[in-house]
Amino acid sequence: MTAGFATHLRRRWRIGLLVLTLLLPLAWSGSAQAQAQATEGNGHHVVYQESVPTSARPVLAKNFKPAARVTPRQHKDMWKALVKRRKELASHVSQTGGKRGVPPATAPASVVEDALPGAKALNRPNGLVIARNHRNRLASTDECGVAASLAEPSAANNGRNVYYTGNFDHQEFSTNHGASFSCAQPYPAGPAEAPFTCCDTQVVYDRARDVTFHSMLYVSDRSTFSNGIVRIFVRRHIPSRDNCYYDIDFGPGRTDVLADFPHLGLSKKFLYISANRIAGLPNVEDWLGAGMRRLNLDQLAACRVASGRAINFTNSGGPRILVPGSGAQDVMYFSWINTPTQWRVFSWPDNSTRVGSTLHDVKTMTFGDADCRGGVNNADWADELAANILGFNVQTAITRDSVNVWAPTDADARHRQPHIVGAKFRRGRNPNDLRLVQQPVIAFPNQCAGVPAVGVNDSGDQGLAIGVGGRVGGGGPAVTTAVGLKDKYNKGPGRFVFRKIAQATHNPDDARYGDYFTVNRNSPCGRYFDATGYGLLGGTGPTNVNARYVEFGRGAICG
Repeated sequence: MTAGFATHLRRRWRIGLLVLTLLLPLAWSGSAQAQAQATEGNGHHVVYQESVPTSARPVLAKNFKPAARVTPRQHKDMWKALVKRRKELASHVSQTGGKRGVPPATAPASVVEDALPGAKALNRPNGLVIARNHRNRLASTDECGVAASLAEPSAANNGRNVYYTGNFDHQEFSTNHGASFSCAQPYPAGPAEAPFTCCDTQVVYDRARDVTFHSMLYVSDRSTFSNGIVRIFVRRHIPSRDNCYYDIDFGPGRTDVLADFPHLGLSKKFLYISANRIAGLPNVEDWLGAGMRRLNLDQLAACRVASGRAINFTNSGGPRILVPGSGAQDVMYFSWINTPTQWRVFSWPDNSTRVGSTLHDVKTMTFGDADCRGGVNNADWADELAANILGFNVQTAITRDSVNVWAPTDADARHRQPHIVGAKFRRGRNPNDLRLVQQPVIAFPNQCAGVPAVGVNDSGDQGLAIGVGGRVGGGGPAVTTAVGLKDKYNKGPGRFVFRKIAQATHNPDDARYGDYFTVNRNSPCGRYFDATGYGLLGGTGPTNVNARYVEFGRGAICG
């Protein structure tokens, strides 16, 4: 063999090895469950899972049928049944595991200021501005549907018009930036397999098509919750009636699948709908997976048959919740906590039928039944689901150059109070090319923080609405909602500034404080945010709900 020929062979071998190295991540495919076994790559291995075609047919407004009345007492019993199903599921999930000995992430303490009626801005340069903060008094009555002390309000705006929903099944609209609200039409009857309205509503606005979407969980009965579907309503003009709806069945061909904890998300082309899929009768643990669907936005907005894709994710480490991210453009991201020291981040490009996912190591997170007692009744607002690895309160925010994940956690060796931890991943050229660059912490020295909701504005800033109040050992302030920003003025990893938006005196008497707040980009003011939240004022019943609609950001709001 000549020296020149040997050199040629070595060069070809090196080129072949390089090509093989580049192709290996693409060849590593399979289910998300398979990826749970591959914990050493820390983002280097990508698992792909193929979606399947799906579609949804509209029911036009002219064909809406009146619903059977569900009394407030029946609604409350239904909610208790749903929470029972969730707690049964959570009881089978380990709160520990994964790598050990990695200290928890720490950062300077954040600041939260009490709500001050009439005050709009913090007294500092470039301070947080709460331009509008209005109470929706109809959310504490049964005038527009059955209200609940677990209010969980959700809203989105288009200019002066605001659409507002919440537990159990009330819905309102405003034509003056939320200064006053009027009742929207009652929810129509559900399908035969799930005729009753339950709860867990959400509102999103698609500015490209000038359409508002809002959702409702419909269930089969008032006691076992053995079946449920998600109904998506299409509203082209907020003060007018809904134009149509679509029923999304996460157990097609079956009548024993509950589409629990549904959420909505938007990309440029699709509306994403997620649900925690639970099967079987009560007291039987049978998690079918985390379901995710997407449907064509143009077809939805026109109330035509909507085509899309569906996918289901399982996990060898036990059940996990998925919620579509906020701020998506061409790629939708969502996430769950794989172990206390590892995140799993999913990516679904608009132009692909496959979902990729990667694992990323982080510092230790602590999960458990948080102690957040406070208010005049010194009650605990955080039950065993509030800071659970199952992930009912995990959020994902997508900017032009990063993917940001957030989760509420319990107190740990470095934080005396339950708090919120996150991870910021720098985006590369490939949707799955993510690099950990920061681990932010929202922690207060003398009160709990939890139930985060997040939105993204046109500048790529993150708006946050969180639950704040109570403390370990009791004696903390009453829980309420506070808003804040993660932007160039509050970069993190700590020292975030928050402002309480709702006065409150009491903590809930059932250890449940809402996890369906929304933070949406304001329209048309794309550098501002809309948010919802509430506190309990003067008692613990539905009439004591101080439900708020706020618009906040930095600088003057548009219009």
